Amino acid sequence: MIVGGGAAGLNCAETLRQSGYTGQITMISREDMVPYDRTLLTKAVTVGDPSKWALRPESFLKDADIDFKLKSRVYSVNAE
Repeated sequence: MIVGGGAAGLNCAETLRQSGYTGQITMISREDMVPYDRTLLTKAVTVGDPSKWALRPESFLKDADIDFKLKSRVYSVNAE
């Protein structure tokens, strides 16, 4: 389980797959779209198509078997 849908979480999921991890990977994000380039917000917030800001296309997540839960929240974490 990866809490957060930003670039760091995506990088973690990608690295796990590239390192040979074959278990379930689920990312949870409050956002309503897959991880995107947040730096573009300061440059293109009033123009442009947000769907083009994605760091990876949704097809990449499917192909890498990374489950992505959009519009979801984590209220607590049990580290045990």
